[in-house]
Amino acid sequence: MATYTNLNNEIFAQSALEAFVAEMVPFSAFSTNFSPAAAQKGDQVLVPLIASLTATTFSAYNVSGGEMSVVTVTLNRHKHVPVSQTDLQAANSSEASLVKFAGQQGRALAVAVLSDIFTLLTTGNFGVGTSAISSTAMGLGELRALRKALNKSDVPQTNRSLFLDADPFDALLGVTNFIQAHMMGDAMAIKEGKIPRALGFDMYELTAGFPGGSVMGFAAHASAIAIAMRYLEPQIKDAYQGGVGQASDPKTGMTVGWRDHMDPNTGVRYVNLEALYGYAAGLTPAGRIFRRLD
Repeated sequence: MATYTNLNNEIFAQSALEAFVAEMVPFSAFSTNFSPAAAQKGDQVLVPLIASLTATTFSAYNVSGGEMSVVTVTLNRHKHVPVSQTDLQAANSSEASLVKFAGQQGRALAVAVLSDIFTLLTTGNFGVGTSAISSTAMGLGELRALRKALNKSDVPQTNRSLFLDADPFDALLGVTNFIQAHMMGDAMAIKEGKIPRALGFDMYELTAGFPGGSVMGFAAHASAIAIAMRYLEPQIKDAYQGGVGQASDPKTGMTVGWRDHMDPNTGVRYVNLEALYGYAAGLTPAGRIFRRLD
């Protein structure tokens, strides 16, 4: 278990939330229903999915060319990162280190959530977008194949994202013509090692979170995965001497909770950062898995 020094819950929660949200940015590409509201008993959340609409020659107004569907997401996933400090540690350390370690805790929680959600990346849920290759052989040909696979499934060309682990993303950074083309309008590839967009995809490099095995990438429309998140409220708040609470990002609604309590017999104080969420496969034709040979 990690340890913290001179815990201050307000600073701790905000710093942890900032790191959590920063790591979770790629999931804003999917269909989400995030809220700081406390989850209720047996809660299920309806996450809207919008697919392609069809235009027709007018005959009447009381016809439909498409509709918004929803996926029911059960809030049954609970991850937490525990930290602790002894009375002696609290007496001999400065508050300056709190922000640093709170950020690490927020990132660790986000990686756990990311890894859990990406267990959806199986051939049972999504098709394969292109032939498997060595992870270091990623190039424009594979990007084109993934784009084509989505196009042939009539997936909307807006709100598409491509998630790659470190090896194939690094291979793209080594494609000279590709990088030169990016440099003409954006120097991020050289300055930061980032590729913001390519062939209609928002590009994300995930250094942690993929389920492992043969999966090294995922091309998807926003409707491929549905995610919901709420605050997990303790049954008895007064049982936590140091208090309980939540921190929520106003832009995304991503929410983490914290619980602060003390064991008087050992002189150890515990603070838990936690996330309550759920997820489900959405419109499965809207996603394509990309596999490695190595």
